[in-house]
Amino acid sequence: MSSPAPKRACDQCHTLKEKCRRPSAITPCERCDRLNQTCKTTRDLAKLGRKPRIARKLSYNLPTSNFSSVTCNTKKLELSSPENNNHYPHFYLSFDEGLSSNPALFPELDQWERHFLNLMKDLGAPSPLDKFLIGPSFHESHHRFFVQNLLRPASTSILKDATVACAAVLLGDQCAQYTKTSVELGHRRAALAVSGLRSLQISKEQDLVTALVLGVSIVTFAMHVVDGQPFLISHYTLALIKPVYHTLLKMDPSIMDLLMCLVNTETFECLIRSEMPTIRIGEYDRCDVVDRYIGISSSLYSHLYDLCEASYLMRLAGGRMDFEMVERLDAIQDSLERWTPSPPPDFIERFTQSEVVGMFAQAKVLRLAALLIAHRLRHPYGQRDKEALQLSSAITAGIDMALQSTGRSIPCTTLPYTVAGFEIAGTEARAVVVDKIPEAVTFSRQAQLQVRRSLSSVWNARDGGDQIYWFDLGNYIHKIPSTWTDV
Repeated sequence: MSSPAPKRACDQCHTLKEKCRRPSAITPCERCDRLNQTCKTTRDLAKLGRKPRIARKLSYNLPTSNFSSVTCNTKKLELSSPENNNHYPHFYLSFDEGLSSNPALFPELDQWERHFLNLMKDLGAPSPLDKFLIGPSFHESHHRFFVQNLLRPASTSILKDATVACAAVLLGDQCAQYTKTSVELGHRRAALAVSGLRSLQISKEQDLVTALVLGVSIVTFAMHVVDGQPFLISHYTLALIKPVYHTLLKMDPSIMDLLMCLVNTETFECLIRSEMPTIRIGEYDRCDVVDRYIGISSSLYSHLYDLCEASYLMRLAGGRMDFEMVERLDAIQDSLERWTPSPPPDFIERFTQSEVVGMFAQAKVLRLAALLIAHRLRHPYGQRDKEALQLSSAITAGIDMALQSTGRSIPCTTLPYTVAGFEIAGTEARAVVVDKIPEAVTFSRQAQLQVRRSLSSVWNARDGGDQIYWFDLGNYIHKIPSTWTDV
């Protein structure tokens, strides 16, 4: 009696190293069925057994690790290299025969760095990468982008440095026992990546993509560590890209997503500092586009730029409200009140109900936060508080509704949550705001700490009787390490 044929993953799942689940050999797998893709298995059957040593050494397909999802069930790793043990004697995790055992792929990385990359590469959903995304529909393409960037033949050493730093802190933030080693590894590679970014010159489209990938990866690292300075990194990267911004508009929209990640980081920090952002995203620059980070809110960022500019000018003028500034704020407020997101025609069909709810909630919360900032540019804390509290309540209600409907926090709402929290008075009400931070702010533990410190600084100043306008806020919280954004 012949033995049954071995179970094989379909071609799509095999390429992406995803788990292929299907009821029977003649039915489509769950992933292909969900994405309306043709489910087929036409590749040649691989020979059983281990590859010859030379083939294993030269392979550019990362072997799959046993670490298919992030867990904290680890065992002590006994490394064959005493040198590595001396470097990281405190680090514990399960070991496998993946990338970490194949130095030919990335000879410039040590064994632990290769292991981190292998773990990140093999993570299925949910993944540490998913917390950036507006919805699960982007998981596959985002994860593929991460892996392709890692394996691209033309990938420079600085891209690998940035990817290692990013992978290390993402895994370290997920499980506490990884934190010390991941930060050590991350700082070393992030420093090399920053040096590479500073020496980068943009002369062709690929340089533009390299700059964006570098900027986003280093900003991600910076937002997971103390004194990471994500604002400075995003500002530098955007200044590098600004002269060729219009080239980006002609490229793949997914590349613009990376730019919007940096724009979001810088814009939120500029709002807090009352400074000018580098690039103004035109209201019609991203029509009918769903951004993987900010969903359907791209066009709002032109108004956020204008709000930053008004706040910056008021700070320079010492808060003087002349006729020109009144007209400027009136125009901004009118634009914000009239603004609505413009999803593409097939929006409802392309995304799940949960994702649609989350994207509309994100757009609403961002718009309300902008209106609240505009209000506080006119009126200091302690004056016209009734209108401000109404906006604050609407922001927190939108965040709560999305949490209940989608089961997750909304990306890019850390600043809105904090802005709403500044308005709260009373010990018990403030305690509720603080207690909810782990639910509303999930980007990193460092981001949660940032929100706690910022709320405390403003609350203490208000309780002390200080008259605070929005453009004064930087005087109270500018010394706190900056992690305002969550993409």
